[in-house]
Amino acid sequence: MKKLISILMACMMALVMAASLPMDARAEEQSVVGIWTDTNFDKMELKILPSETTWFDERMGEDAGAQKYVIVMLWPSSENEESVYTMVAELDETGKMLAYEGGMFTEYVYDENCGVNEEETCLVEDNGTGFFSLTEEGNLYWHDSYLKEADNMTLRKEVAPAPSVEEILASYYQLVIGLQPGTAGASLKLKEAVRDVYVFCNVNPFWCMDNKTFSDNLRAAQEQLTAEEKAAFDKNRGELTLEVTRLLNENEELGSDYADAGVEEQMEELRNSPDIRLSVETFIFAVETLNEKP
Repeated sequence: MKKLISILMACMMALVMAASLPMDARAEEQSVVGIWTDTNFDKMELKILPSETTWFDERMGEDAGAQKYVIVMLWPSSENEESVYTMVAELDETGKMLAYEGGMFTEYVYDENCGVNEEETCLVEDNGTGFFSLTEEGNLYWHDSYLKEADNMTLRKEVAPAPSVEEILASYYQLVIGLQPGTAGASLKLKEAVRDVYVFCNVNPFWCMDNKTFSDNLRAAQEQLTAEEKAAFDKNRGELTLEVTRLLNENEELGSDYADAGVEEQMEELRNSPDIRLSVETFIFAVETLNEKP
């Protein structure tokens, strides 16, 4: 198991490095990746993610690249209607402008069960063009050929608050400690735990968080474990980590155990969200880094 974890760490490090820009542009990457909002445009949010962390369909069939980003605007207009604008943009050599072509703007209508109403949902633009540029104040200016409101937006980056020490203990460490490998029903309990990790990383977007507070709270949570709890955590962590990260790969299938555990539909929804997967990857990488032995 230790060898598998070492391989996992190497793979995750490779992914992180692949998703990184050259060192002299790293600061600029940190400036564009995140969730951006404008309080004057209620409920609208813009998510910018590195293309390497997205799946093929999420980047509309385009190849991933170190300077490419998947951008998704979500703008609800009512409880059952929402506009979704998806773009694949490329960062220019200055590291301050993201330009795109072929943006797809869709107006979704949902039924009473939150499913997509296919008859009412429609694609209204399939060739949106435009750009985002970083201002001196650190905001984003947006110009788009279809969405005229974009010119009037002042997009500011949101920084998610880190979960508390107590929240990390309850939602992750105690979850891992409570696993019982080798006992009856252990496989189903593992699948439920995988679901719980994805839910935790959905509630807490670790990919756009106050990193220092998160790191400090994660370490403090682990330091509160008793020797017995730490031993159980070390014993159980590997199998959970491997299964959680396996499902970050779009070529992997859930398997029948998720249906048997009653979490199949929820897991499909969670793992099909690129920002949730990036949050999971960020969280697990932090845990494994904290527990990496010198």
